[in-house]
Amino acid sequence: MILTFSRGPRAEPLHVEDAKLHLRVTETDSDALIRSLITAALGYAEMFTRRQFVTATLRLTLDAFPAVIRLPRPPLASVTSIQYTDIDGVTQTLSSSDYQVDGRSEPARIQPAYGESWPSTRRELNAVTVTYVAGYATPVSVDASANTLTLLGDLTYADDDVVRLSNSGGALPLPLDEKTDYYVVSATGSTVSLSLTEGGAAITLNDAGTGTTFIGGTVPDQALSAMRLLVGHWFENREAVTLPVPARPLPMAVDSLLWALRTF
Repeated sequence: MILTFSRGPRAEPLHVEDAKLHLRVTETDSDALIRSLITAALGYAEMFTRRQFVTATLRLTLDAFPAVIRLPRPPLASVTSIQYTDIDGVTQTLSSSDYQVDGRSEPARIQPAYGESWPSTRRELNAVTVTYVAGYATPVSVDASANTLTLLGDLTYADDDVVRLSNSGGALPLPLDEKTDYYVVSATGSTVSLSLTEGGAAITLNDAGTGTTFIGGTVPDQALSAMRLLVGHWFENREAVTLPVPARPLPMAVDSLLWALRTF
């Protein structure tokens, strides 16, 4: 099994300004360093929990079809395609009606639809490729003049999908709120408008907001808290640290925060 990223996250869930507030840093000379530490902290948190926090496109490559395909790095957002090499050596793409996806399980599962079975593949390495989008939240660009949000990634929404918004390093576009369910309307490709009611009128945006706005779910607070602790530790300790023996981790430290999110 091989897991690769065909498109990685386009934004970090922890903003530089949020990290600086935690660090009690006001000057800008350390911004580049703090930004790199946030990226490293995100990588650690995702590796430890085996989750994807900001949506990205992943490719799972298998040598053959198992009875059930399990997709690493939940939560699953959507399955893009399942391709395989048939016995004649030709690449084929399965119809989405040929398989069923269980996105509620973690990790998500895929198996043949009722009455269907997996097709035969050529006996060769990497004969099956599943391309999918996983992650809690997708960064967006906001066009207040058009009342639209454009997703910065491969994820798309359809009209009447229900979404929530979140923000790092600033504030959502007014009058949007983080604790409100919104309905997608006028979805065109990766661009959507939002409404308070299903099929209702698009909300008029007063501004584009500040910081980074995300659509979809919300990155768990435990993960963000763990990232702040990691950034703080690395910022204060620029070299390797030798701990006293026996080393006693503080209660609710990084790994303690992340254990509740860990998936297997």
